[in-house]
Amino acid sequence: MVVNGQMKKVLCTSILSLVMMLSFANPSAFANESDRFLVELLNDENEPVIESIHRDEMEELTDAKVLQPDYIRRIALQTGTGQAKSWGPTRIGADRLIERTQDLEGIVIVAVIDTGVDTNHPFLRNRLVAGYDVLDKDSDPMDEQFHGTHMAGIIVDTAPANVKIMPIRAVDKEGRGYDNHIAEGIHYAVDHGADVINMSFVGEEYSAYLAEAINYALDHDVVVVVASGNESMDTTELYPAGEQKVIVVGAVDRNDRIADFSNTGASIDIAAPGVDILSSVPGGSFKSYSGTSTATPFVSAAAAMLKLEDPTRTVQDVERLLKKYTNDQGSAGWDSQFGAGILNLSNYVESVIQENSAPPRDVASNVKSFPPHQTVPLNKSWKITFDRALTEGDKVDIRINRSGKDIPIATETVANEIIVTPIRKLFPHTNYQLLLFVENGGQYEMKFRTGN
Repeated sequence: MVVNGQMKKVLCTSILSLVMMLSFANPSAFANESDRFLVELLNDENEPVIESIHRDEMEELTDAKVLQPDYIRRIALQTGTGQAKSWGPTRIGADRLIERTQDLEGIVIVAVIDTGVDTNHPFLRNRLVAGYDVLDKDSDPMDEQFHGTHMAGIIVDTAPANVKIMPIRAVDKEGRGYDNHIAEGIHYAVDHGADVINMSFVGEEYSAYLAEAINYALDHDVVVVVASGNESMDTTELYPAGEQKVIVVGAVDRNDRIADFSNTGASIDIAAPGVDILSSVPGGSFKSYSGTSTATPFVSAAAAMLKLEDPTRTVQDVERLLKKYTNDQGSAGWDSQFGAGILNLSNYVESVIQENSAPPRDVASNVKSFPPHQTVPLNKSWKITFDRALTEGDKVDIRINRSGKDIPIATETVANEIIVTPIRKLFPHTNYQLLLFVENGGQYEMKFRTGN
């Protein structure tokens, strides 16, 4: 809906008043009094676009639809006590999965949406893929604080070299990130090949805009792992920590006790080390910090290794495996402090989950396989050539499959050739299978993996 300038002014004033009333009536550790709003505008082509507008600019708008405040999220970290040794990877039994995945082909990418990463840090620089700075709109997501560098270091310390970090700077040097920037970071990560997204921040207020971005990731089979937060409060009052669809992580100490700062609630999925966690900080150094921020990357690293071992695993498969390999703490079974328990992969055994990845149709045991292809372009079309011209009586069924599910394709028959084109661009660094069923002529398959 487009409103006129006068109505816009009244609407903006009402919203500002409401936000101020809510802020004074419900003081909290977050003080989430956002100074910006998400509004829908019409661009030069008369198409709707969403932008973040400062409250001082609101009355200057003539045609706009106010969607919601552009809420602020904050990093979930506390100063450690000077721990001089890394203990988290051993506690979660990461060695077991490292052994199983370190020599596998391909890579898995974890997008760290945070304050950026020190791309020159010796511990990290060989483990990075191209990233993005949402704040400055450039390809140099250098960390101007330290938080993102610390998160990236935990993942690097916990996973093998074929797990890479995609640094995305969407949080400023004061540790604050607007929903608008975070959502843009999520979209960038998904569109550029991330398999897992790590978000070690939290804030008040449910955000439909941020939820839509998270759903975009989940719909594209990207695992999203978030911190529960450090306020010793219920996650139902927070976001994205209160989101049931993502993996929400609480923090424990060396003695397997839930950290006194760790938030609890119905959305908690799992716990991981989060007290005195040593990791990289800008300038080539290392320092220990505590918080659910530091617990979250352990789970992201584990999720990445599970995807590396079997790229066909869905978001649901990965979450189920993570919860399966835990030490139950607190009340028997799931509880609101530890979730399913403390992550422990030391007893991990190969478990290919097929509930959500059943093979497409009935593929005969004598299916013929064509040689596989690697680094396939994302806009690739396939040309299948037969030994004679095809007629209407020829029954040929062609499918392209990803994670047990057919993707939409278009086909064109020209003489003795069928050209197969995916309707949507393929995902990067993803395994696919092309299946060919020819009546009275056999069944064929070809596996391929996309590149960038």
